[in-house]
Amino acid sequence: MNAIFAFLKQYFHVLLFLVLEIFCTICIIRYNSYQATFYFNGSRRISGKVSSLNNELYDYFGLYHKNEELVKENIALRRRLKENFLVEPRTSFVVNDTLYKQRYEYIPALVITNTTSNKDNYITINRGKSSGIDKNMGVFGPDGIIGEVVDASDNFAIVKSVLNSKTTVTPKIQELGYSRGKVRWVDISDPGYVYLEDINRYEPVKVGYHITTSPYSQFYPENIPIGIIESIEQPKNQTFYKIKVKLSTNFGNISTVYVVKNLFRNELVELEYNVIRMNNAKQGRK
Repeated sequence: MNAIFAFLKQYFHVLLFLVLEIFCTICIIRYNSYQATFYFNGSRRISGKVSSLNNELYDYFGLYHKNEELVKENIALRRRLKENFLVEPRTSFVVNDTLYKQRYEYIPALVITNTTSNKDNYITINRGKSSGIDKNMGVFGPDGIIGEVVDASDNFAIVKSVLNSKTTVTPKIQELGYSRGKVRWVDISDPGYVYLEDINRYEPVKVGYHITTSPYSQFYPENIPIGIIESIEQPKNQTFYKIKVKLSTNFGNISTVYVVKNLFRNELVELEYNVIRMNNAKQGRK
């Protein structure tokens, strides 16, 4: 208590000056319309800026949770697409029916590392075997295909990017409604383009046509965007076009991806393996 009195005694004149300054300021604002208007307008501007800054800070720190909600919503919507199901016709006496079986599941993940300037580029994601991810699973993003998983640990996975000399994708030409050729990254100096190969000059392809994933892919659902045809050239004495496709995905700016789990893939692989093994056994007996 003595310390408080000593402080007040030492700074009495300063405190009295501040109190009188505040009192005078209040009187000026209260009894003069111009000063009052200036004060209230200024206080509103300052209050608005403070509120705006507060909202921006709140929105910034809430982006992670908003992004998680958007990812969950995207997965929920994608699960309802018809490409996510197989339709099996069923006949029971006079009743014709169809049975929808879920074919794909989607696992969201975040990109940890990503390269675009190498001949063979890879992406690391923050999900692995503990989340149900394993080798030979397709990966796509909000704008289109990304690549396929080539290895996975418990908590991480390595994705072979579309920007990789060893990656080929079986495409579908959306406007023509059928699958033709293959998509490869040829020009390693440009991560924004791939080439659609093995399209003969009699195919009615045009600039602006959309290239998507094929229904015959084991890695991706049908109709995942790959890109748009930007140019078509016909080299002399060549049967096939040289078709340049602008990728729908900006590989320099990937953050969220979805890993595709084909629920029937193991069954298909085992069936194909058994057929090959039987054919080899028959040829061996001959």
